[in-house]
Amino acid sequence: MGQLDGMTLSSPSSDAQLALFAPYCGGLRREQSLRHALEQLPLGQFDGERVRIGSQPHRYLLTWSPANAPLQTCRCELRFHEQGDQLYPFECPAHQLLDWLMQVVEAGRQDLPDSFWQWLLLEQIEEDGSP
Repeated sequence: MGQLDGMTLSSPSSDAQLALFAPYCGGLRREQSLRHALEQLPLGQFDGERVRIGSQPHRYLLTWSPANAPLQTCRCELRFHEQGDQLYPFECPAHQLLDWLMQVVEAGRQDLPDSFWQWLLLEQIEEDGSP
């Protein structure tokens, strides 16, 4: 028998997490993208590119604190590579972060969905007290 390469198709902990998050993330109809997103969740980061028409894409890094339950709060930071040290901190429930990661899988792009950017913009405006 050869050694295992560290990859298993399914483990009790991944099945338990699937069962925990599924009701918040579209249930079994989105199971494949949920499984992929659950694999990304413990990595704590997503390296993406926001496409701009007629310009170079914005490269960014989204990082987050670990989460094991859907309603657990994730502390996140968004950093655009062009802006160096400027960070955009925010918090969201783990199931919301997971849903955004699932939409990345489903879209087949290396960018967070429009719903993330709209949410972030609204959160920033609300926190700043601007109209």
